[in-house]
Amino acid sequence: MEQLDDRSGDIDLGSYRIAAGLWLAGGVTWLVAGAVDGGSVEAIWIVADLLLLAGLLALGRLRPFGARRLGRAGLTVAVVGRLVFVAAELVSIAQETDENALLPVGALLSALGMVALGVAVARSGVWQGPGRFAPLAMGLYPFAVMFPLVAASGGEPSVPAIAGWGLAAALLGAAVWAQHDSAHAVNAATPAMSR
Repeated sequence: MEQLDDRSGDIDLGSYRIAAGLWLAGGVTWLVAGAVDGGSVEAIWIVADLLLLAGLLALGRLRPFGARRLGRAGLTVAVVGRLVFVAAELVSIAQETDENALLPVGALLSALGMVALGVAVARSGVWQGPGRFAPLAMGLYPFAVMFPLVAASGGEPSVPAIAGWGLAAALLGAAVWAQHDSAHAVNAATPAMSR
């Protein structure tokens, strides 16, 4: 198995592929859920949330935040936020309505966690290039787009704005893939005896 020895530890390149795939799949599924929102599609939101939860756990395995405590704390808060989202969708299915207080709590926790994680990733130097800002963009999106639209509408959520968060997730997947390519190039250029 190909290995990469970087600042985040000894990570196999397959972990990058898995994390990238989960974020890409989660982001696309989130976009689809937003496009077909209504009726019995809560299950699609749950699938999206579970993919993004798995993506968070895979991102934690990569440790793009290095040894920064802010990164670990942000990851933990983001994971709790995704778990709250799953619980909220289950409540929505049981109550046959999206009107429950857990949805905004899940969004807020996920966003806050991703902002903290994103700051840690951007500052750690483990990831290079513009992709190092992708986790931060994932966290800032709700504060820049979703939450202001909810406030402007008097509390009514904007499904297209919520669906757009899936684009940020898919871009994070693309950033993880780009880090994989970068790591693969470094790994290929490293003589076998130094690995």
